[in-house]
Amino acid sequence: MIVKHYLWLISVGFFAVWSANQISLWSESIQVLVQLLPYITILFGVFIGLWLNRIQPVLILASLGCLNGILFYFSPSLGVDLAVSVMLPVLTFLLPLNILLWILLPEKGVHNKVFDSFILLLFLLQAIMLYWLVTELPLKWIEPFNIPIVKASEVIFLPFAGGLMFLMAGFILSIKIRSQSFKVLYHAVIVVLLLMAYGLNQVYEPGVLAWISTISAIVIILSMVFDAHHIAYTDELTGMYGRRALMESFLGLGRKYVVAMVDIDHFKKFNDSYGHDVGDDVLRTVANVLDSVKEGKAYRYGGEEFTLVFAGKTVEQVMPELERLRKRVESEIIEFECKEKPVTTKVTISIGVAQSAKEFKTAQDVLKFADEGLYQAKKAGRNKVIESKKKPAVKAKEPRSKSSQKTASKKGSK
Repeated sequence: MIVKHYLWLISVGFFAVWSANQISLWSESIQVLVQLLPYITILFGVFIGLWLNRIQPVLILASLGCLNGILFYFSPSLGVDLAVSVMLPVLTFLLPLNILLWILLPEKGVHNKVFDSFILLLFLLQAIMLYWLVTELPLKWIEPFNIPIVKASEVIFLPFAGGLMFLMAGFILSIKIRSQSFKVLYHAVIVVLLLMAYGLNQVYEPGVLAWISTISAIVIILSMVFDAHHIAYTDELTGMYGRRALMESFLGLGRKYVVAMVDIDHFKKFNDSYGHDVGDDVLRTVANVLDSVKEGKAYRYGGEEFTLVFAGKTVEQVMPELERLRKRVESEIIEFECKEKPVTTKVTISIGVAQSAKEFKTAQDVLKFADEGLYQAKKAGRNKVIESKKKPAVKAKEPRSKSSQKTASKKGSK
């Protein structure tokens, strides 16, 4: 999952750098449009973030917008020298610092008034500081921010303090990625930091920073969309695909496939005896085993039930794999504490399996038939894999128009 996201992130990053080097070849009208693109893209992204109730990406987009807005406003009016010597080194330091802060702060949504007031206060304090720097010009305080990474370099123009802050922000975020649950946004921010470091390094080139900021905003927007998709289709507890993803997978199965329904034996009794936290550990343990299924896909159907789907397979082909999964779950040892005493236990699973056939109109019918096999496995003593063999007679649904006519005739006869 992470690999496929890094594929598009890296691709977008290379495209951003390549296209930024082509801006000087574009027409003047397009170059003028490029200066406006960051604000249009950022406003669109803020709208999506507010709609999805995500404060972190909104704040990152706001930081990108403020950076571009401040440099665009001060550079023409107060002169390039002032912008370069005062605003640019400070903004180069503040941007990665702000992005790091927004990611480290908890995601509380956009409707938390106390949190929103705190964020607004931070923005106001930074705005006051920048205004004071421009008006009072305490140059001795600015000099540390202006020390170059490499003196008299024709390639690296970033100040040392800003470059160091970009590196620190990237390093801290990489640690957070390892310790937190999966979010595309966290990985996208690493790419955004790299892009913005490049954009600020090329700030002397017309349109480059605006173009890089636009691409960075698009990366943040896409990360929000992918995160929303991940939340909708992934079970939060186990990390497996959920029921919605299962139903969508049924649309492209073809004619030959196998569906298996899996249930944890005596789960309710286990849950009631040891508590829901231990029950969650059991679910995660079973999910990890089922997720290792070969030539198939595992889904959490709901509660203690899971579904395995094998496209292009027959029951005879998947039976050895189902038995392997059953035995592996049986061999798993679960350790926990109950009433301050260590407890070691095991769980088992029952599996019902069914194969597609012409008697079934939809994959949901096959799933229901597999559920009958699961019922038989429970009835036979649990911890078994049983195939549903007796095909049910699937009745054709009566057209609504004829059904309505019959109902009307019955009412008329009365």
